[in-house]
This record gives sequence, structure tokens and C-alpha cells, in this order.
Amino acid sequence: MAMQQCAANSQIHSAGEKVATLDIILKGSVRMVYPGNKEEVILKTGSVIGLAEKPGEIYVYSYQASEETTIYSYPFEDVLDVDKVISVNKKIAPVVASATVANAYNLYKFLHVVQGEAHKMYQQLQDDLRNYPALCNSMGQKPEDFSSVEELDPAPKKLELHSWQVSFLQSFYNYDDKIQKDLYGLGVEMCVGTIYNTMQLMHDLTTKIKGYKKYMKSLSEDTYAFRSAFNGLSMEKSNMDRVGEEILSDGNVPFVENAKEVIMSYGKVEAHIKDKMNQLLDNYARLNDRSSTDENVRKLRRGIADLFYKVYLKVILRYFKEESKGEKVPLEVELFLKFGFMDERVVSEEDFAQLYRINATYIKDPNHKILTVPEWLRLIYDMELMPSKNEFDLDYPGYLREQKQNGEISEEEVEEMMDDEIERVKFELNNLVALGNRMTFGRISVFSPLFDSVNQMMPLEKCFASQERINGELNKIRETDFQIFYREYQFSDPELDLPAMTLHTECLPYIILMPNIGNRSVLWQEIDGKKRSTSARMLMPIFSLEDFSLAVTRMCGEFRWEMCKTEQGVHWNDISDPSLTAEYADFLQYYRKNSSLNGDQKEKVKKALQKAGNNYRKVFVADYVLYILYEANGSLRLSKVSRDILYRYCPLTFGVSEKLKSNGQYSELINRRANRGSQAARPIENMVKKREHDELYVPQEFYEEVGYLKK
Repeated sequence: MAMQQCAANSQIHSAGEKVATLDIILKGSVRMVYPGNKEEVILKTGSVIGLAEKPGEIYVYSYQASEETTIYSYPFEDVLDVDKVISVNKKIAPVVASATVANAYNLYKFLHVVQGEAHKMYQQLQDDLRNYPALCNSMGQKPEDFSSVEELDPAPKKLELHSWQVSFLQSFYNYDDKIQKDLYGLGVEMCVGTIYNTMQLMHDLTTKIKGYKKYMKSLSEDTYAFRSAFNGLSMEKSNMDRVGEEILSDGNVPFVENAKEVIMSYGKVEAHIKDKMNQLLDNYARLNDRSSTDENVRKLRRGIADLFYKVYLKVILRYFKEESKGEKVPLEVELFLKFGFMDERVVSEEDFAQLYRINATYIKDPNHKILTVPEWLRLIYDMELMPSKNEFDLDYPGYLREQKQNGEISEEEVEEMMDDEIERVKFELNNLVALGNRMTFGRISVFSPLFDSVNQMMPLEKCFASQERINGELNKIRETDFQIFYREYQFSDPELDLPAMTLHTECLPYIILMPNIGNRSVLWQEIDGKKRSTSARMLMPIFSLEDFSLAVTRMCGEFRWEMCKTEQGVHWNDISDPSLTAEYADFLQYYRKNSSLNGDQKEKVKKALQKAGNNYRKVFVADYVLYILYEANGSLRLSKVSRDILYRYCPLTFGVSEKLKSNGQYSELINRRANRGSQAARPIENMVKKREHDELYVPQEFYEEVGYLKK
């Protein structure tokens, strides 16, 4: 036993030294620091240094006097020595017990920090892995194979404290004054028992902190090659962007002359097509009124459209080859592929300057979900995705089979064309792009695929469909109708002794930006092929004249309807097999006999059907827009019947529902849905709790499923 005076900032024990003493802090305070960390736990008067470690082992932490400090040291050869030390210091036993609880609580907060660092490190790795292909693409490099990095797991759940441990510690810490008075005063045994229990918890906390540190070290070592590659490319990209900003900052816009010649020469377009296109464009540029609906002008626009996609195909195929080799692409070609720009004579100087700036500052979507047409066609060309359905609802394999049945191609040609990147791109260009461009333009009688300032009705920078604007609106819908993009899938893992079960995963849609100034956004297809866990394909004009919120909400309403029809198949309107479409079709078909509707509401349904040409989908989409944009914000616009169907099949998040709970029109719907969500989540929650109690691995999918069911 010995008393020791320690000067401020003097080292008392260093990490790695052998634990041989218990040191009670009689005066002053001590910093307890995990090596390599800035965070520290301050041990105040009454604290015992050494309780976080075990006798005979080594100090995990370093201990340094944070001010002039007095400590009293006792030999520490066995954990039972704690009882001996406290029992002979009965007067300070309550203070020591209280300080031990406070130190354990602060150590728990440190664990929380370390846990956050590990989670952030893993999440950053996942974000970088998702962004890596796009980064390589933007730098003209081929991505390396980092599949081993993709297989790395997050920090194991066993490193987290059990919920009862957290509750116990927080309660002891929060009620310290009452416990000192009512519990510790009963006798020194209460103090010793508290110290031993808390000491054991400190050992557990220390083990978990070490576990997280080991995990982060291992993660850092295992991902060194990937991080070096990613950070190097990021630095190069940053330097390029900075140079681009400097170029734009002076306001200079390059002079462009005879863009059509540059574009068609780049694509090595055949002479007869080139000559014909030049003639048509010259005639078009000389028109006094390019928005005329005169038959001759319409015929001229149709002629341009017919040749436009032939030129587009030639240009984009060369573009893919040049892009892969890192070759510089002419500005005119980039503007043509992305925006439909082909002739500077029909584009104002102001609009061209905006096209140039938007193109120069454009960054590809790191999630590969919001894509320009050349980016989309690249995925088709690289065979990452199958081409979309054509206007007859045939996918690419189905189209080839039909061609074979009609005797237009042989079986050998079917097999060749299936994997022919050029044929795939041609199919996509002639269907989704050509038809989608016309549909999203919106004004069929004056459609032209050319970028023409005559179609511009607001400044381009205000109607540009940027990733930020689209994601902003899409996220608003996902935060309201949260189930919209979730799909069922079968989960099983025999190795973990887990039964097969149906879970849900979110599958966000592709949004393809058509090269036009348009006023209509549409759903093209709800799934890819027959696999239901695939992304929908939606089309928007790259310059949208439509209200953004309305456009995205309407597309989501169309998706809701079509996805239900796909899932239900031939039973989509069979009320004996209840579903969103079946119930809505039944409601609209028999609204006159519905006693839940008053006279005004029946008249409103009648007018809605007349306006929609008796198309049930259109009526539903209109109601869905009201549901998301108005009802979810407390402004009731729907009938009781339509509201009931929508809330059952497109439930609002609990956050949104909570705001509507006081409204009698929603309270019963919300309560029913809450009960269903709790019932559905209970079996999985019980399974999670049991595995956590048994310290067995719990798949992340289970936590996500509970979150989904209770969202």
C-alpha cells in the first residue's frame, strides 16, 4: 500500500504494462485513453484505476493525470482484492461505487463512438463500392475486380451490448443520488456488489471496444487496394472538375458552326442519308413558323425524325468505342446524344450557352438509376440490362421468337442476335427511345426529335431534370407511400439454421431522361421480363415543362396500378381475389350502388370516368396524386371508399399517419394498419431477440424487415 502524488499530465500507467495495483483517486482526476483515440474517459475522485482490466493481465488503456492528483495504491493479484480494498475503506465505499457506475457509463458512451466509427467506415466502403463503376466510367477506365471487398460483412452484432445491459447501466447512472441514499446506505456489501457487477460490465465493454477496433483494423487492411484505387481516381476527378469550373467561370461558350456536319461525319453516316438529312434540316431551318401544324411542315418533321434515329445509331456506336478508349468526343456529339442538339440554326445563343453549361457540369448518377439516353443505351450495349419492351409489349427475346415464327430470321440468327450488342441497341433505340421521346414530348402534332428553341417555354436551367430534383420528389413519395418500391423475396440460410421466409427489399426504378423539351412523364414498364424483383423503367423529358412533383407522383401512381396487375395476372379485376386493382375496378364499376357515397360523390366519380374515357387506371392515378400530394398533408380530397382502398394497399408511413390520426376519416384506418404491422413484425422480432439472447448471428435482413413492417 502506498500513497502517490502525480503531477498534471504525468503518466500513471501505460497501455501494455502489467496490471499489478488498484489505485483509488483521492484527489484530482485521471484521463483514461484507448491508444490511438482522441476520446477519453475522465476518472474523478473516488474512481478506481484498474477496474476495466484484470489482475495479472495488461492495461488496455493509458492513464494520465489530468491535473495534480493523489492516488492510493493497493496490490491487485486477484479480483477478490477489490472486496478487501473496499471493505477496509467503508466510508468511501458509496463514493467508489457511484464513481465506478459513472465511469462504466462513460465507457459505454465511448463504445457508442467506436461503434459509430465502425459503422461509418463500413457504410463509406459500401458507398464507394457503389460509386466506383460510375467513377471509372467518368474517367474512361475499366473497373478492377474488387469482388472480395464486396463480400466483406459489417461489424458483427455480438459486439453490441444487450439491451438489458444498457438499460441497467443508464438506470443506475440516472438514479445515482437516490441509489447512494437508499441502497449504498444499507451497508458496504451493497457497494461491493455494485462495484463487482459494474466491473464485469466494464470488462465486457472493453472487450467489445477491442473487437470494434480489431474489426476496423482488419477492414482497413482488407480494403487497402480498393481504397487506394478509389481515392486515386477521386483525386483525378476532383482535379478535372476544378479545371472545368475554371473554364466555365470566365463565361466563355465555344463557337459552334455546322454542327450537323460534325455529328454525321463523326458517326460516318452513309452519304445518301447524310445528303437527305442535310436537305431536310436546311428546309426546316428556313421555315418561318417551325411550330406550324400545317401538313407540309408536319411531313418535314416526320422525315427528320425517320433519319434522326438512323444517325443516332451510327453516332452512339462510335461513341461507345471512343469512350472506352478514353478518346475525346466533340462537344456537338455530346449535345446531340444527350439533348438532341443537331443544328445551331434552330437554337438561340442563350439556349446553346445553357446546354453547354449543363453538359459541362453534368455528373453521372452514382447509383445508376437516373440516366441520360446514351448512359442507358450503354447498359444495353454492355449487356448489363435487357432491352425494354416494344410498343406491342414484347421483350427482346419475345420479339426475336416472333421474328423466327414469322420466318424472318432463323434459329441460328435468334441465338446470334440475342447476344449481339448492336442489335440490342438498335432494338432499344427504335422502341423505347424513339417512341418514348415522342410520348414524353407530349405535343404529338408538332413533335420533332431535334432540340429546337421554339419548344422552349421557360429557361432551361429551371426545367432541367437534374438528379437532385428527381431524387427529391422521389424521396418525398417514398417517405409517404413507403412500400411502393418494395418487393417480396425468399430468404433462407440453412447454415444458420434459419427457416425459409418471405422478406421485402426495395428496388428503385430507373428514370431515363429523354432528349427533348417535353411536358409528359410516363411509366414504360413495371418490371424487367418476368422477374418481379427488378427495377421499373420510367421516362421523363430531360427538360420538363410539367410540374415536377405532379410528374413524378403520376408516374408512381401508374407504377402502383401496373405492378398490381402484373402480380395478379388474369385476376387483376377479380374481386374474389382482393387487390388494389380489383377493389378499385369494383368500386368504379358499381359506384352508383355504393351506399358509402353520397349524391355529390357519385356525380364526381361519374365525371372522373368520363374525363378518363372510362379508363380505370387513369381514374386511379388521379386519385393517387390527390392521396399523396393532398390527403397525406391533411387536405382531404377523396371519397371514403377510395381513401379506404388507397390506405390499405398504399399505407402511409407511421410518421405521416401520426399527423392524420386526429382526423376521424383516418383514425380507424391507421389503427387497423398499426395492428397488422405489429402482428406481421412480431414473429421476426421474437426470432431476433432469441438469437441475440443466445448470442447467435442475426442477418441484417431481419432488422431491415422489422423496420419495413413498422415504418
